[in-house]
Amino acid sequence: MAAVNRLEGVEAKVERAKHHVQELNDALQGFFATHPYVIGTKRNPETRQLIYYLVSVREVPKMIDVIGGEVLQSLRSALDHLAYQLVLVGTGQPGPFNHVYFPIFNSAQEYESGKTRQIQGMRQDAIDAIDAVKPYKGGNDALWQLHRLNIVDKHRLLVTVGSGFQSVDVGPTLMRGLRAIIPDDQAMPDLALFLRPQDNLFPLKAGDELFIDQPDAEPNEHQQIRFAVVISEPGVIEGEALVETLSQMVDLVDHLVPIFRPLL
Repeated sequence: MAAVNRLEGVEAKVERAKHHVQELNDALQGFFATHPYVIGTKRNPETRQLIYYLVSVREVPKMIDVIGGEVLQSLRSALDHLAYQLVLVGTGQPGPFNHVYFPIFNSAQEYESGKTRQIQGMRQDAIDAIDAVKPYKGGNDALWQLHRLNIVDKHRLLVTVGSGFQSVDVGPTLMRGLRAIIPDDQAMPDLALFLRPQDNLFPLKAGDELFIDQPDAEPNEHQQIRFAVVISEPGVIEGEALVETLSQMVDLVDHLVPIFRPLL
């Protein structure tokens, strides 16, 4: 069987993952179209600082969790399918073979001690190629995150998917201060400067304070505050935008597969 045919199933699974990412994008656009975040202002009575805070936030639809899990499953399945094809080539036998997986472990030590039982039958050049990928935490963290999140999704929904505070535009505040110092400079352009907070406040809830402006500042109805649906699985990945994270994982696997084409 030609290499292109051996990779047909693998590539089909990656394409399926891309389809799910697009589906996820559509679902997120639908969610954001509901205007799920309502922002209000209040003033600290002691400091007179203006505070922007979250009045209300809608719950992220469970279907977004489900679609995210389907991306993970398609990618993990593509890797395991690749491993199976490498065993078929290595043994020269039609199979079936049991317990064949693309090995991904929690550390380099675990990888070295545990990989053999998952790749038994592969040629040495295929094993060397997998070794070069460093599929373990501390070697290829994105691949390890994909593996760990897929395990989570097999047992429960990704309940760690929810809304997070992504950034706030502090440009208007800075420009207001500069114009107070240089009031006659009419040519000073408006400035947009989005800063990411140290704490994304995951999961967002009503009452969360988002931005503290200067004392006696007037509310800015055009104040820009950005939110995202994020994934935050403790110890694996925390507070990262869901669709961007999954898109990067798709790209990772998509670029990984051709490395093994000469070995099939």
